[in-house]
Amino acid sequence: MKNSDLIVKGIVISFCCMLIGTSTPVSAEESIADYLDLPLEDLLSIKVTTVSKKQQPLNEVASAVYVITSEDIRRSGVTSIAEALRMAPGIHVAHIDAGKWVITSRGFGSQFSNKLLVMLDGRTVYSPTFSGVYWDVQDTLLEDIDRIEVIRGPGATVWGANAVNGVINIITKNTGSTQGGLMTAGTGNKEKGFASLRYGTDLSSDITGRFYLKYNNRDDSYAPALGGDAGDGWEKTQGGFRVDGHYKGKYSWTLQGDAYSADENQRINIWKDPSNPENGVYAPFYIAPATHDTIESSGYNLLAKWNYRISDQASTTLQVYFDHTDRSEIFLDQTHDTLDIDFQHQLKIVENHDVIWGIGYRSIRDDFKNSFMVQFLPDSQEVNLYSGFIQDEIELVPHLVRFTLGSKFEHNDYTGVEIQPSARIVWLANEKNTLWGAVSRAVRTPSRLEASSNIISRILPLPPKFDPVILRVKGNKNFESETVIAYELGYRVQPKENYSVDLAFFYHDYDKLQTFEQTAGTSPLSNSVFGNKMSANSYGLEISLDWRPLDWWRIQANYSFLEISSSFDNSSSDMSNTNTVTKGSSPANQFSLRSLMDLSHEVNFDFWFYYVDSLDKTSFFYEDSVRNYTSFNARLAWHPVEQVELSLTGQNLFDSRHPEFVGENLFLTTEVERAVYAQVRLFF
Repeated sequence: MKNSDLIVKGIVISFCCMLIGTSTPVSAEESIADYLDLPLEDLLSIKVTTVSKKQQPLNEVASAVYVITSEDIRRSGVTSIAEALRMAPGIHVAHIDAGKWVITSRGFGSQFSNKLLVMLDGRTVYSPTFSGVYWDVQDTLLEDIDRIEVIRGPGATVWGANAVNGVINIITKNTGSTQGGLMTAGTGNKEKGFASLRYGTDLSSDITGRFYLKYNNRDDSYAPALGGDAGDGWEKTQGGFRVDGHYKGKYSWTLQGDAYSADENQRINIWKDPSNPENGVYAPFYIAPATHDTIESSGYNLLAKWNYRISDQASTTLQVYFDHTDRSEIFLDQTHDTLDIDFQHQLKIVENHDVIWGIGYRSIRDDFKNSFMVQFLPDSQEVNLYSGFIQDEIELVPHLVRFTLGSKFEHNDYTGVEIQPSARIVWLANEKNTLWGAVSRAVRTPSRLEASSNIISRILPLPPKFDPVILRVKGNKNFESETVIAYELGYRVQPKENYSVDLAFFYHDYDKLQTFEQTAGTSPLSNSVFGNKMSANSYGLEISLDWRPLDWWRIQANYSFLEISSSFDNSSSDMSNTNTVTKGSSPANQFSLRSLMDLSHEVNFDFWFYYVDSLDKTSFFYEDSVRNYTSFNARLAWHPVEQVELSLTGQNLFDSRHPEFVGENLFLTTEVERAVYAQVRLFF
């Protein structure tokens, strides 16, 4: 090892010792864990499947892709999938309260963000209620995640509606690589207690399986309006299993399932019915502020996948899953049952043409228990989605230029037929340089919220002798799909063996975006109905850097810039500031810097600094802005023996607390506080 390495390492070790208040000596000669042993070329050639529904080396795809690996998750110190996504460029992650997140790709954040498709092992996890994601219940054992593939930009040609601004695909490990036992446990000031157990074993010579159990108990966030705890702490229990099998090298299959139950708390502003005399105490606005409420969430899912490898260049895959969810809050109870069937076939029809096509069917049945505040009419219905796609990857110049053309065709019960084509080209100039470009169209189809809801937005008092006016936002059965045409250009380069750069530029042109149209002109006493009378465009860049200055030190940095402008149609009567929220709810600049150091075989020290730009306006009802903030996180891990890891993680270390997002008028504004937790991980 070079002397300079030893000097740098010695400085870092000394710093770490000061942090933990110990002078434990560490051998500088014993360095380099497996993760940092992996050559950069191998990381860049990681196979991804989300772009084209087939395996492709990361450095050869014509799309803006970032992969969060299992080791990235472990060494970042995050305790949820939502927090792990902060590592990806172009992704905005913000807490609303202890159990609610806003997560978007390339902007358009809101309490009900709806332009991002999220999947867990190919199972779509968005809520048909608002086309968004309840991130509090999207979970699995973090140690079982193989990778998270994050695509910025449309992915609708193969994945269909709602993959407008990005696709997040969370992929868990094959059970063959998770044999034996794993137990984790930890506690801290915000992560009050968490524990998990996983065990994997051979079930036969061709079949392996595992099961897991996990529990989390999270503390309240801080509410400035209350001057203390927001009363939004929560706990969750989850378990699941996965079984993988193969036969004669041609057939492989997977059967997996999960079940969970979450008990959450929240403070919520409740509208009261003025016609009920008992609610007179809430006059004149008939609102009960900061009322304590509980969220009872539970669900289960079962997924089966069958793959037949016909030859080295042809295969078929059939996937079927069923998903059941229950969510109960003071203003709404909702139940969903989803059945999804998906078939795909990959083949070479002629030389230089790699074709993949597929068909799919999805049925979603919902059931709502309405309240005075929120109603869905009818309160129960079933919708069906029929889809097909075809995509041809053409090798125009062998081993040099590939052109991919394809389209998704869907029929849904709200807007009928939707077509979502794309064209992508990639130039593999040499092993170190890749240039790509893409043009694609995607749509976001209506949700139940836009099609058939009836929601109180506010209650206004009137002079004596007149009843107060109840203003509502109502669904619109004629609501159309939002559309985007995206233009992207990217470049990947590895100038030297120890660093690489990934750069992406984009321009998105949106039309028929959601608005709130006044039903009585410009009257302040008008109800609103969901409309499609806004257009917008956005442009920006995303850059990520992976650098290994020393063989035991890795640095990852990324930066993203985003600019959005929007305008109403001339016929629009929107008075809800939808255009200002569209522009003001996403940070113009984001920066992230991660450092991962193997100080010895026994000790890792990692830190993570990120910056998020200010948000001018994130709520339709509140005028509050969110100032820019930084977060510094550090993790120190010690492996006294190979099977044991002890770690100490600090989050937001240089800031006692800060807000990240202001939600709608239903919820209190909260702030994220400094957190520290200790964890033990034991393999057996």
